[in-house]
Amino acid sequence: MAMIKCPKCHHHISSMAKVCPECGAPVDPEWVEKSVSQPSELVDKGEVPAKQTETRQISLRNLLISVFAFLALIIGVLYYLDYRAERQREQHAYELLQDCSNPAFYEDFIIRFPKSKYIDEVREQYRVVAVQQNEWLKLVENGTRDDLLQFVRQHPTSPYVKVANNRIDSLDWVEARKLHTLDAVSHYMVSHPNGYYIDQAEMLRQSLERQREEAAAAALRDSMARLDSIASKTP
Repeated sequence: MAMIKCPKCHHHISSMAKVCPECGAPVDPEWVEKSVSQPSELVDKGEVPAKQTETRQISLRNLLISVFAFLALIIGVLYYLDYRAERQREQHAYELLQDCSNPAFYEDFIIRFPKSKYIDEVREQYRVVAVQQNEWLKLVENGTRDDLLQFVRQHPTSPYVKVANNRIDSLDWVEARKLHTLDAVSHYMVSHPNGYYIDQAEMLRQSLERQREEAAAAALRDSMARLDSIASKTP
C-alpha cells in the first residue's frame, strides 16, 4: 500500500481506497497505478509522504546530535589540554620559588594562580621573605657586625645568611689587620677557619711570629750585651 494524491481535492489517500474519504470522489484505478508507478512526480512537486518526511526529520535530528556531541568532545579536549598546561605552568612557577629571596616572584605567583593548592604556603613564604628583605636592606645601609650576627641567628635559613656571613668575615679581617697583632690574627683564624681571607691571615700570622721571635732574640742579645758590659767593668 502506498499514499497517493486525490485527483480532485489533492488530499493524500491510500492507494487501496475506492473513494476519497475527504471529498467522496471516486478513485480511478488508472490514476492509482500512474501515481504509484511515478512517485518522483510527487517528490518533484514537494508532495513527500508523511513517513518519508518523518524519516528525514529523524535523520536531521540525529545529524545535529552527532555534530553537537562532536563539538562538545572537541571543547572538552581543548579544555583538558589547557587545564593540564596551566597546572604544569603552576608547578614550574612553584618550583622556582624554592630558595627564592625576591618577593616579586611570590607576588607574581599569587596573581597568576590565586586558586593554586600552594597559595596559602606561597602567601606565608611571601610574608617571611618580605620581612627578611626589609631587614636586610636596612643592614646593607648601616648595619654593624652585631646587627649582622643577630640577623643570622634570627633567620638561619634565609638566602641572605651567606652574604651576611661573608660581610662578617670581611669586617673581622679588617679589624684583625687594623690591630695587626698575633692574637687578633689568631682570633680571626679560629672564628673563620674557612674564611675568604684565611690564606692571607696565615701569611700574616707567620710574619708576626717571625717578628716576635726576632724581637725576642734582639731583646735577648741586648740583655746579654748589658750583662757582658757589666761583667767587664767589675774588678
